[in-house]
Amino acid sequence: MEGCSPDDLTYLQVLAVLINQNVDDSKIYNITDRYLNDIKTEQIEAIWPHAKVALLKLFDFLENHLHLKGPKLIPYRYFYMTLSSYFYDNSNPNYNFLKKYFWYYSFHNEDLLSNTTQLWHHVDFLEKEKTEVEPVFERFLIDKNKLRTSSYSSRGRLSRAILSLLANQEPRDWAYADRHVLSNVYYILTDKPNLHHIFPSNYISQNKDKNKLDSNSLMNIAYLTQITNLQISDDNPIQYLKKYDVQGFEQILSTHLVPKDALDWARIERMPENLLDIFIEKRIELFIEKIKEKLTEVNIDVIDTKESGGDESQAS
Repeated sequence: MEGCSPDDLTYLQVLAVLINQNVDDSKIYNITDRYLNDIKTEQIEAIWPHAKVALLKLFDFLENHLHLKGPKLIPYRYFYMTLSSYFYDNSNPNYNFLKKYFWYYSFHNEDLLSNTTQLWHHVDFLEKEKTEVEPVFERFLIDKNKLRTSSYSSRGRLSRAILSLLANQEPRDWAYADRHVLSNVYYILTDKPNLHHIFPSNYISQNKDKNKLDSNSLMNIAYLTQITNLQISDDNPIQYLKKYDVQGFEQILSTHLVPKDALDWARIERMPENLLDIFIEKRIELFIEKIKEKLTEVNIDVIDTKESGGDESQAS
């Protein structure tokens, strides 16, 4: 399970949370340096049997339930702590609940797990489910414009969430339909997955006055293997999409949350001049549909601050 392994500090902070929750009078009240330095060997020994199992369940959840290969895809580092606490001495974890928890906080319009105060609220929230009182998720808010303007160069929480959702679809290689782009194997091979511009920047620049949106938006990005990415390079999308358009390619594109419109344009060999803007808007809708699927029974409000001039009160 090495793919989702965090750094040493995160491991120590996980232990601090578990000691806080499970060792009486531990005096480990937080995960800051002040308290990390006070952790005693006997406290680690006291929790270690259950902690080891909790960590294994955590990595199994991230890699085999969510299909996230690598710590860079985890939107919040604090997820390691909250989820470890949930799995600690828990013989019957509710994976449907956990998946909803992960996607809810990864994509919520507000940062709701960005400090230690919120961390402890999350620990308490998950503890309620362990005691068979499933907590209620409050109103979920998502802003289309934040998806629209998410940057290829950013590694913030929302960018990681977007890449996590793409990885969660278990995307297939465009050249080989039966091959997953993301797998543990890529850690030892040279053909590592790349992030590919579906509509290359150089191609979009030919009609830059017709497209208002940025080609570096993550809504224009897909996972491909390194070899496939190099083969495509900056090719005209009509040509490269037609090249891969064999039986089953529509299904392959669906694993990347790519709207079928892109393939339709290639098939008629005519791309609209403002294709990037059209494509991004359609892909945003696919992302939101997928998020709604994952947040069943949650009150979801979708806003677009681009259209409302920054007013977040406009919800649909």
